[in-house]
Amino acid sequence: MAAAGGDNVVMLGSPGSGKTMLARSLPGILPDLTFQESLDVTKIHSLAGLLPAGRPLLTKRPFRSPHHSASTVSIIGGGRIPKPGEVSLAHHGVP
Repeated sequence: MAAAGGDNVVMLGSPGSGKTMLARSLPGILPDLTFQESLDVTKIHSLAGLLPAGRPLLTKRPFRSPHHSASTVSIIGGGRIPKPGEVSLAHHGVP
């Protein structure tokens, strides 16, 4: 219900309870990106240098799965040469 309504979800539970499986299944049940959302996602991925060759417009919701030991800069963004972090790269998708 949260995915269909565009609401946020926090998943808590012990290891093996299915949090990752649920997170990986979310992009398949989320509504399609609107044209404006596609432009937003494409701009962010282009700035990060992650735009796939031959795909000028991303039409799938992003799914990001950062490692639990990821640094603050990799999650939020920034650095010596500023780049978007995982939170920005998951814009309109699943972090």
